[in-house]
Formats: sequence, structure tokens, C-alpha cells
Amino acid sequence: MRASKYLLLTLKENPHDTEIISHQLMLRSGMIRKLSSGLYIWLPTGLRVLKKINKIIKNEMQKINALEISMPIIQPEKLWEKSGRLNIYGKELIKFFDRRNQKFILGPTNEEVVTHLIGREIRSYQDLPLIVYQIQTKFRDEIRPRFGMIRAREFTMKDAYSFHINKDCLKKTYETFYQSYINIFNKIQLQFRVVSADSGSMGGKISHEFQALSDNGEDKIIFSKNTSYASNINTAKSIESINFFNQCNINIHCKTKSIKSIKNICEIKYPINNLVKTILIRTNKKSNFSYAALLIRSEHELNLFKLEKIDILEKPLKFINDKDTIELTGVEKKFLGPLNLNVPIFADVSVYYMKNFTIGANINKKFFINVNWNIDIPIPTIVDIRNMTIHDVGPDGSKSLEIKKSIEIGHIFQLGKEYSKKMNMLIKNQDGQQKNLYMGCYGIGITRIIASIIEQNHDEKGIIWPNSIAPFEVAILPINVKNCKKTKKITEEIYKKIKNEKIDVILDDRNKRPGIMFNEIDLLGIPHQIIISQRYINENNVEYRERKSKKSIIINLKEIIVFLKNKLKY
Repeated sequence: MRASKYLLLTLKENPHDTEIISHQLMLRSGMIRKLSSGLYIWLPTGLRVLKKINKIIKNEMQKINALEISMPIIQPEKLWEKSGRLNIYGKELIKFFDRRNQKFILGPTNEEVVTHLIGREIRSYQDLPLIVYQIQTKFRDEIRPRFGMIRAREFTMKDAYSFHINKDCLKKTYETFYQSYINIFNKIQLQFRVVSADSGSMGGKISHEFQALSDNGEDKIIFSKNTSYASNINTAKSIESINFFNQCNINIHCKTKSIKSIKNICEIKYPINNLVKTILIRTNKKSNFSYAALLIRSEHELNLFKLEKIDILEKPLKFINDKDTIELTGVEKKFLGPLNLNVPIFADVSVYYMKNFTIGANINKKFFINVNWNIDIPIPTIVDIRNMTIHDVGPDGSKSLEIKKSIEIGHIFQLGKEYSKKMNMLIKNQDGQQKNLYMGCYGIGITRIIASIIEQNHDEKGIIWPNSIAPFEVAILPINVKNCKKTKKITEEIYKKIKNEKIDVILDDRNKRPGIMFNEIDLLGIPHQIIISQRYINENNVEYRERKSKKSIIINLKEIIVFLKNKLKY
């Protein structure tokens, strides 16, 4: 590709409405342009990267005998009503009517459509197992699109689906996809972790996320330095929580023995050790109360994902603010406590294990100290409602824990019979009986991958692409070509030789000043650069510069092709 024939739309400055480096560099390098909030036009440079990632994914899908299909972007709303997910997705669904007044949505995912398809086409267990996949544009009406491709309203995704006659077959395919995804992300040279996760609105009980490490990620993962333990922070359970729920049936209640056993009431101006915070939250129509109380240690954070699992709480969660707290209780928020609070009370497991702790006295500027369960106050409903910390012990006994921000780039699910039952997908087994199929679902966020790679691979000059997905593998940069015929001749010869070797190359033939050429090629992140100048060609040499290390060496013209092939590992 000649730069003079290419749409090289670079920007010198960061656009004003960007927050993170990947968004800035995708715009500055001319990969994308914003059309509207969460909607982007993909330019030639961006599309070249997308297509290379797609190729890597397709090659891996071929290895595991996944068959490529293409499903419509527009989906009948009635399929989502049948699966029960229409209300679960809610306002994230982009809905519309056609001219016949039929209801449709722009697909955010394809479980309903693929179940509808396979349920009508596959009739015998002999046709199973079956794996189909597609690479398609998806739509979600995000409440707050942000961070460029990390949270966009329109995005590109690879979604695959597997169908099985029994659970063992599903598990085997799930493990195959697990390894296949590791292969894909290794080829793209991402730093990532595989973590256990919650299936959420997708359904099923077993799922794993593939999380790319990034300081600008919206997720958090916790993992052990010394063992294989890793989990999304939303679903992570400490050994403390696991032991408790294994040992007892929760919802433990008892009566207060003697309020006199509380040692003292004192006035305290600052947070104290061993303090249990009381937080008020709205309840839904299932409760006889308008609000409930949450108890958590002062040094811990509430886990909103876990709170969503509490049946009587209003969804989305609504915490009671300072003003309303005083109106409801007559007490400032920081002096609230569970004693004589006549509402449902949910205490985190870590609070259950505390002794001689401190609580608000429900009197402004007052606390009760040296409080104990069963003696001073009754045990409330015990739940796991906090985030794990690096000081916790993991489920496998691991102690050296780390918490990192991350970007979810892939998610695989064992859906089981979640959709086949709801959508009445039946097939005859070996005994001739009609059975619901087992399903698996396997997604990769392709446009998110691009943002994740840039987050992990950049410097002050721009992007640093790995060879496998760079828009161009090699850039040829001739110096003063207009005034030197020999430079022009050598440049054209090298360009043709590299092209003949099927190496993806761009020749900057625009006759720009060296500084402009170098800055733009560095911004684009081209991993290998050949600089042709009169300084070296008189001795039949050229300068090679590696984008990542910034190191330069002199190479003889006869050796340049072999050298590049070794660098690119062809």
C-alpha cells in the first residue's frame, strides 16, 4: 500500500471528549471517527486491524469444527418474549416497528435466534454435537456510552453456540472453547486472566470470563499470585463466606439477652476500629417495609452485584441518602445502628464473625461499643454482600491475592437447558424419547480487544501493535526521495520485494519531512520500519528500526527480506 493512495487521517492533538488512552489513540491514528454517542465509523486503518483479529478467530474456530453462519441483525421481539429476557434486558434493547406494525429489536446477542433455528432444523441426536458461530455487529442502548470501544452502543462480536444431547458432551466442548480462547488471546499477545464469573442474564450456572488487564478497565478481578485461583470481584467469595454457608442454613435469628451488657455509650468524632456500618436501602413490593438495613465492616465495600441477588431489594438498587435517612430515623447516617431498627437487616458474613464491635447507637454523635451477637443484639440475616480484599483467603486457601482493573474481552457459558426448555427445543435421543438439548454459548468482544491491546501496548508516541494484528507489518520510509534518484530506485525495489513475499507493507511516498513521517508511523504503531536514506544506500545498506524497542540497526540490502521474515516469524 502506498501512503499517497491511502486514507491516513491522523490527528496531532487528543480530541477533547476522550478519557482514556485507547480512545485517544484510536481517534488520533485514524482508526475510527465518532458519529454520535457510542457510534463510530471504522476507517481503513481500523478495519485492517479488525480483519486480522477476525482471521485469527476464524482459524481457531475452524480447528474446533465450528461452522460459520450469519444471522439477521434485526430480530422479532416475540422471540425475546418467549425466552423471558425482554424485561431483563429492558432499556438496553433498541426496539422499533416495521411498516406492518410488527415489533423488532436490534440484536444485542443471538441465543433466541439460534435456538429458534436449530430447534427447527435438527431432529436427531445423530446430528450432534453441533457448533455454529458468526462475527456480527451488535447493538445495546448503553445508558452511558464511554471509553470509545470499551462501552459503545454498536460493536463487533464473535458469538458461538454449541448443542448437545447430554451434559458430558457440553462440558467437553466447553473445555475445548476454553483452550481455544486462550490460544486466540495468546496469538494477539494480550495480558489476560481467565476468571470464574456469574452468568447473569445469559442463564446457566457455569461461566468464565477472559479479562484483559488494564488500569482503565471497568471490571475488577481478584487472583492469587501463587495458585490458579481467579474470579471477577463481583462473584468472588472468601473462604470465610464459603465456610459459613457450608456449615449452616442462613436466616439465623435470636432474641437479645440483655441490653445492659453493652459496656458503654461514647461520643466519637472520627471513624474507629472494629466498627460496623449500617446502610439503608429501598425494598420492593415483596417486602412489608419501605427500606432495609445492610451491615458491613467499616473497612469493607458493598458488592452491588451480590446485593442484586437479595430478593426484597428494589432493582435497580436505591440507597437512602443523608436527608431521607434523617427523615426516616431522626439520626444522621453515620450514627445509624441495627439495635431496635424494626426493618429487615442483612449482615455480611464478616460481620457475623466479629466480637466486641462498635455500632451506631441511633442517637446522633453516639456509638455502642463492645457489642456481641446473641448477647446484646440478635443475629440478623447473614449474607455475602461485600467485595473480597487482598487480605482475604481465597476459596482454595490462597493468601497472596491481587486485585486488578480489567476489560472483559470474552465470556463462555454452560447454558444447559435454559433456552431449549423456554423455547421448546426438543430432539430424539437414542431411545427415541424427546429431550431438551443442552447448550453452550461463547462470546468474544472483538472491538473491545482492539481497545485492550492499545491500553497494554503504547508509549508517548502512539500505539505499539504486535505483528499479528498490526494494520501494516512494515513501513518503508524514504528520506529526501524527491532529490535522490538512487533513493527512489532502491525504495521501489525494496517495496516490490517485500510485497512479493506477502508481507503487509506501507510505503510512505508522500515526500513529507522525515519528522512528520516518523511521527505518523509511530502513532500508527507499525512494528517494523525500514528507513532508506542516501547516508546508507551508497554502501548498499538501509536502517531498520523496531517500534517497540526503538532500537536501530544497519542491514545490507541483500539481507533485508530474510531479516524481516525472521522478525515476523514467517
